[in-house]
Amino acid sequence: MSANALGNQTSAREIIETSGIVTYFQPILSARQRSVVGAEALSRGVIGVEALTRGTSGVNFAALTEGGQLIPPATLFRMAAEEGLTLPLERLCRETAIRSFAQLERHEDLILFLNVETSTMGDDIDAADDILQSAARASLGPRNIAIEILESAFENAELLAEQLGKFRDHGFLLVLDDIGAGYSNLDRIALIKPDILKLDRNLIRGIDKDYHRQETFKSLVQLARRIGALVVAEGVETQQQALIALELGADLLQGFFLGKPANTGTLECAEAAACIEALARRYKTHMIDRINQRKLQHRRFNIILNQMLCELSKCDHDDFDDVLRTTICEYENVECVYVMDESGTQITSTICNHRVPQRNKGIIFRPAPRGADHSLKEYYYVLLDVELNKYTTDPYVSLATGNLCRTISTCFRDAHNNKMYILCIDVLSE
Repeated sequence: MSANALGNQTSAREIIETSGIVTYFQPILSARQRSVVGAEALSRGVIGVEALTRGTSGVNFAALTEGGQLIPPATLFRMAAEEGLTLPLERLCRETAIRSFAQLERHEDLILFLNVETSTMGDDIDAADDILQSAARASLGPRNIAIEILESAFENAELLAEQLGKFRDHGFLLVLDDIGAGYSNLDRIALIKPDILKLDRNLIRGIDKDYHRQETFKSLVQLARRIGALVVAEGVETQQQALIALELGADLLQGFFLGKPANTGTLECAEAAACIEALARRYKTHMIDRINQRKLQHRRFNIILNQMLCELSKCDHDDFDDVLRTTICEYENVECVYVMDESGTQITSTICNHRVPQRNKGIIFRPAPRGADHSLKEYYYVLLDVELNKYTTDPYVSLATGNLCRTISTCFRDAHNNKMYILCIDVLSE
């Protein structure tokens, strides 16, 4: 039966009056700690389960399949909005989630991730006190509850900040949900000052094959570190996505790969324990492979550098262009090379590798000419100031080709007048 058909059988008012809500919990796990650390509460409307009409919590899935039909949350809240009952439904979902969470095994050691709809906060000015009282009735403290701020738009930022301040004063954790999607712009982070950032599933989808998603994810992790927040990667559906998310710095994971939403009365099922143990073992192997790949890559970089340096150090600077033009063609992952003098002035042309395609992105992307000043670039001043033998930049977009690259630079002296130069090699970033 379709969700619309389910919704048409009843009304939001009927569901609220009969407490026709059941809470499903999706585990949030830490691979590094090899444990379940919390669960997100996900509300479902229910039709046809007699126990729910008496306000009984903790109805199991078997009872639902035998005598009831579930209404998904999107349909449920759409029905409530149409009837002007969003706030009463929101309160019922919160109360049911807290009461159901208190019945989970080992709940005192877990964190309940509780969704709070920001669009109702203008009318729900006592939300923080209400949740605190609900928690107290269930023998839970604020330390067991993380308030998730949902993705929906809000107009009154000042009111939202005031409301969230009450939650923080009570001791609840604040979670900013759906980072990287919808209305959740970065200015919300400064407004809410969250304890936890949940990165949206759209960032996770395809992250194992998408460099831009990886870099976006990594940047948000670095931001979280600087403001003292943890990162949850949600929507993890495969082992490879979990491994990449962990490698990029995610603290916690959530998704179908690790556990689907369930109403089982426990989050410590054998499947979850086995899954997280297997993931931890696979992550160790994954990181060893990554380290070995980086070692191999750096050895290849050193071979390229040493061969070019060997040839350059034997000749006069007037012959540098010819040497670079001859040697660059031997390396398909080197996109361009050039030499600058001790002052940071480029003394050769930018020699581009014809085997590397250039992006057609307009006139901004073109090789630097002889005489260009590179003295403000990091690979110049870091190399000279710190007197490193070699310096490798982080990945960046090359202004020579528009490709994503790294620059490897090193100092050398020519054989004739012992003058110092700097060799720069741009290699494609994998």
